Amino acid sequence: MACWIALHLPYLALEVASALTPADALTDTTVVLAQSRVWQASEVAQAAGVQPGMRRGGVLALLPLARFHDRDEAAETVALEALALALLRFGPDVAIASPQSVLIDVAPSLRLFGGLASLAAQVRESAEALGHRASLGIAATASAAVLLARAGVPCEHPLPPTPMALPPSLDPLSVAWLPEAQPWLDWLAQIGCATLGELRALPAAGVRRRCGAELPAALSRAYGQMPEAPAWYRAPPHFEAVLPLPSLTHDVDVLLFGLRRLLAQLTGWLAAGQLATRALTLVLEHEPLGRQTLAPTRFDIRLAEASAAPAHLLSLCKERLARSPLVAPVLTLRLDVTQTAHHVPQSGSLLPEPGRARQDFVQLMERVAARLGDASVRRLQVRGDHRPEAAFVSLPYGAPDSPAHASHGTASGAGRHLPDGGECLPPPRPAWLLEAPQRLGVRQERPWRQGPLQLVSGPERIEAGWWEPGTVTRDYFIAADTTGALLWVFRERPVNGADAAWYLHGLFG
Repeated sequence: MACWIALHLPYLALEVASALTPADALTDTTVVLAQSRVWQASEVAQAAGVQPGMRRGGVLALLPLARFHDRDEAAETVALEALALALLRFGPDVAIASPQSVLIDVAPSLRLFGGLASLAAQVRESAEALGHRASLGIAATASAAVLLARAGVPCEHPLPPTPMALPPSLDPLSVAWLPEAQPWLDWLAQIGCATLGELRALPAAGVRRRCGAELPAALSRAYGQMPEAPAWYRAPPHFEAVLPLPSLTHDVDVLLFGLRRLLAQLTGWLAAGQLATRALTLVLEHEPLGRQTLAPTRFDIRLAEASAAPAHLLSLCKERLARSPLVAPVLTLRLDVTQTAHHVPQSGSLLPEPGRARQDFVQLMERVAARLGDASVRRLQVRGDHRPEAAFVSLPYGAPDSPAHASHGTASGAGRHLPDGGECLPPPRPAWLLEAPQRLGVRQERPWRQGPLQLVSGPERIEAGWWEPGTVTRDYFIAADTTGALLWVFRERPVNGADAAWYLHGLFG
């Protein structure tokens, strides 16, 4: 059964014009003009008597401190597209419905987001995160949901809508809420038709002859008597969101407030493509100092594992912003995704324990790296090289794995096969490898370290490095000293009859 949620933005023109938070926009004296007449006015202006359609002079007579802005329809369209992009996290079927409304078909997503009431609350929170004050409408058809949202019908405890609930919900609404009825409002008032229920009771053939086919068709679509074909919004192939700030700022909290809006859009974009981000770039654009243009401040943020969680991405950006002082006030925020990966949802646990999941550890390491710097948190990656000192490389924690190096040379103890076809375990390796082998003394042809060493096992021959400087030809042994500690020692193979030298290379725990 279909279930539509419509978001209507009654203050969209004001929010775009004032570029303030919703609470500030409603206490401001902003008045938006379209063709030199009032299009939309703040609540303060309305309380002073400002009404739609008034001219500038009439507004100034009522409100001398009025702040005028021309309506920016292009910016309104961008704001609606940003909201539609953010709502894609709740389902793939999102549409922009004029005027000033966005639709989403949530029927497939109800169980995923905890039911209709929970989902409606999350949808409203998404609009608020983008700085919009929205009214919701929930119905079994898209057109009915838009009408209920425009009329501001309360939906505090919504129930799953049914087609049978459409007439009692829509019949009391004024015909003025139906956009297709706007040209005929005077005629409808003359015949005493004030509500949608009364309009529906009129003979359809007569309405069609008088008003054309679009008005009765729109009414039929709202009541579910005709099929609907919304124009679905599609996410762009590449994500890049820009947010001009209302004023210059050094305040990190203000930047994070704006960044939450960009991350809300990013979450929808990732959900639409079933993606997660591996790397993103945050760009802060500054105001020019006199004639000098300052280069933007860039933060390249890499993740050890791809993530689509906005709270985690926000925490990483917060750590980077706190660690790097701003060279100048910030004018514009820009967020760009530079690397993505397929999103694999995490399976839940029957008895979850905080801190035990691998994802918790990975996110902790990413936050530490964001706070201390990538070079301060490192990890080891195994290389295809038999030489112990070249068998691994240290990389920044969030850096991608480097290409595997081909394995050259031989190691007699590695990869040996048993007569029955099985493979033996690799030879043991010490827990601690010295930074450089330490030469040992030799007494009575035995290696010596604070006493004679007893060879326990070996030899394991390693011959590698012939393709570059650093060729090794060694026989490794496990040896015990006089205290019983196990050491990893090797003897260089003699060259030209010279005595073989012994070295300590590692310590077993």
